[in-house]
Amino acid sequence: MVEGKYQGFSDDTPLPDMAQAMQLWDAYAMLDNIRRHSEVVCAVALLLTDWLMDAGYELNRRAVEMGALLHDLAKTQCLGSRRRHDDEGADILAELGYDSLAFLVRHHVVLPPGAALDETMIVNYADKRVNHDQVVNLNQRFAYIASRYGLEDPERLERIEEGRQRAVEVERVIFSSMFHMHTPDEVLRRWREKNCIRECQ
Repeated sequence: MVEGKYQGFSDDTPLPDMAQAMQLWDAYAMLDNIRRHSEVVCAVALLLTDWLMDAGYELNRRAVEMGALLHDLAKTQCLGSRRRHDDEGADILAELGYDSLAFLVRHHVVLPPGAALDETMIVNYADKRVNHDQVVNLNQRFAYIASRYGLEDPERLERIEEGRQRAVEVERVIFSSMFHMHTPDEVLRRWREKNCIRECQ
């Protein structure tokens, strides 16, 4: 595991640009379905970022964009194994000098203790609102995870439920921080309308 120094995101934080992100997709042979999933996560994450910035939060929009596009960078190479794609993706980015982005990718599955509302939390939550390439609510997302990974493993099923409860709390934090000007259901409604979510630039 490569550990870089996480310093949050500022205007000077090293980040790849879109062309470099696409090169990384190609370099690590990201499957088409994972690319599409990442694009939808990016759209959801940017929508949340814009709402939070409208509510007064200072966030690095490009960091959210790159984090969402690259959160599953190592997933293709980890399929069918017990390797962790969050850790391997983070290691790749840390080796390239993107320490803060590596931290985000490392925690897109499970947030670190005491996590604050920041770019990492946004991508973590957005990922949990997208099943394959469809925007869903948390209950739908975790029901799918449970049916695929937990039906024959009670301990894993319990961990999945704990993850759902953590995600519900993250959802509460995010939307209460918008002064309840928006709702979780609005994310799904905007997606269905196809004309309000700002696609990745």
